[in-house]
Amino acid sequence: MRRTLLIGLMLLSGMIFSGCGNQESQTTENVSSSSEETTTSSESDTEATGKTLIAYFTWADNTYVENPEDVDVDATTSASVLPPGNVGLIASWLQEETGADLFSIQVEEKYSSDYDECLDRASEESAQDARPALATHVENMEQYDTIYLGYPNWWYATPMAILSFIDEYDFEGKQIVLFCSHGTGGLAGSVDAITEELPKNCSISGNVLGVYRPEVADSKDEVLAWLTEIQAELND
Repeated sequence: MRRTLLIGLMLLSGMIFSGCGNQESQTTENVSSSSEETTTSSESDTEATGKTLIAYFTWADNTYVENPEDVDVDATTSASVLPPGNVGLIASWLQEETGADLFSIQVEEKYSSDYDECLDRASEESAQDARPALATHVENMEQYDTIYLGYPNWWYATPMAILSFIDEYDFEGKQIVLFCSHGTGGLAGSVDAITEELPKNCSISGNVLGVYRPEVADSKDEVLAWLTEIQAELND
């Protein structure tokens, strides 16, 4: 009888130790899995750097039109006040093709939707070397290595909000690509003004896209051909 009881106790003890051993093994596997997930997350964070940003300033995002239905969309001086605007349209094509992040540069004090009044203010800001306060801001600018910067030619110059944007962030070591919509003035002095504002160690592409304002809506093929050239240049 005693012998039978002793054997039973020994069997029960073995089952208990076996159960503890399995529990310890499962706990170790869970720690290993958690460690792998942490490593994957860390690798993902590293891959998030070196991104591309398409930042643009367009009249349509920086004005208020009380009655959009009254705007003559066939008038080249008026259609650009309606979203997405000329530069915004070009930016959207670039974003579709590249998958880059899109950012609209917007000022706190909106411009008039009247063409002449808007250009009068633009002329005054340029003459005063003003830096209009911005209402929109980029988070984590340091994650972007390449920045496409788009703008309209206003009064033979860049909108001063573009210079406000440049002054707000650290562009050292970044690759900068410019694109512009314009009237008969072409790029005028806009490229020089932007180049002077940027740090000396920026890599600024000399291949600047300039699209004549009345032809923007039909310029997608031209824009994408230019983008192909730029991507080849950036990959060299």
